[in-house]
Amino acid sequence: MPKILFVSNTANFQKFNLPFMRDLRAKGWQVDYASPADEPVTECDNFVSLDMPRSPLHVLKILRAIRILRRHLEKSGYDIIHCHTPVGSVVARLAAKKLRRQKKVKVIYTAHGFHFYKGAPLLNWLVYYPVEKMLSRCTDVLITINEEDYRLAKRRFHAEEILKIDGVGVDLERFAPLEEKHE
Repeated sequence: MPKILFVSNTANFQKFNLPFMRDLRAKGWQVDYASPADEPVTECDNFVSLDMPRSPLHVLKILRAIRILRRHLEKSGYDIIHCHTPVGSVVARLAAKKLRRQKKVKVIYTAHGFHFYKGAPLLNWLVYYPVEKMLSRCTDVLITINEEDYRLAKRRFHAEEILKIDGVGVDLERFAPLEEKHE
């Protein structure tokens, strides 16, 4: 049976993954989820509770989460790890680094909008950009959800494959604002 692990720094993120989790389970996959136990996780076969912070500045908690997840990965035999959220992706990609190098697992990272963007605070560029660039080497597929992130990733990052899917937002060509009525 093929196995996939979803990883995020909050269980709330399962809402993005529910359709995929349900579909994979219907197709015979074992679907597991790793995150803090901040809310119940449904639609998975096994839940891995990871005490993982949201802030990248809590380095000791992040290192502890990497160590715990690495041990879990070594004995679980996943085919795919699909990670989300900046800290969740750091934990997952570093925990899976050795297994990925050994070609035992594929790592997918969906970036739901990089924290470094045109006009972002300098601190975001100093903290998030170098980490994302470095960890792109530990990523088989990087999925972006907007054109700005996609272009930057294609130019600067080193993931095996970089994709763009249309993410959150409204297609203004499809849903044009109503014209104001003037009397």
